[in-house]
Amino acid sequence: MDRAVLREELQTLEYFNRRGGGHWLVQQYVEQFVAAHRTTSLSILDLGTGLADIPRALLAWARHRQLAITITAVDGNPEVLKLAREACRARPEIRLELSDLHSLPYAAESFDLVLCSLVLHHFTAAGAITLLRQIHRLARGGYIVNDLRRNWQTIWLTELLARALSPSPVFRQDAVQSIRAAFTVRELRSLAERAGLSRFQIKPHQALCRMVLTGTK
Repeated sequence: MDRAVLREELQTLEYFNRRGGGHWLVQQYVEQFVAAHRTTSLSILDLGTGLADIPRALLAWARHRQLAITITAVDGNPEVLKLAREACRARPEIRLELSDLHSLPYAAESFDLVLCSLVLHHFTAAGAITLLRQIHRLARGGYIVNDLRRNWQTIWLTELLARALSPSPVFRQDAVQSIRAAFTVRELRSLAERAGLSRFQIKPHQALCRMVLTGTK
């Protein structure tokens, strides 16, 4: 993809995350994790980080709360990471790393919390199971997997909003393909069980066309 088009695509995704509740949603779950664990510091692994907009949003939240935080933001696309580095200037708490999500190089229980946002629907069922196993392995305290939720209502709503709100033809096509490729709540539960996860729950957020899988070790 042309670099300018790639930048536009990622900025559009960040815009919808910020204005459409994606940042707020992840922040709420992270805040619940911090409260439950009564921690004053937090190490996070963010998988498929894109422009690192979620790490940047969480960093702003943590600075406001005076919570010590470090975020390792991983993506498998070097061009995406170049753009993310531009967006993360003056944010030393965010470390950007290139890595294949199929084979992450970190030791078991390396991070307090592992995040994975709007990534799972890019994988086949077998790939999603492998990724969920890795997320569970790398998390010391817990994990938050936030993804699109497929049903007829979310497909219809995504198609409508993509046409109405985004001028980017690439984003409109990607949004429709992504929601159709996403898993249902029942499918995600089956994937999590097949991955060996046990202490988890899945909560749908219909208004955001999302569902969130959370779990603890």
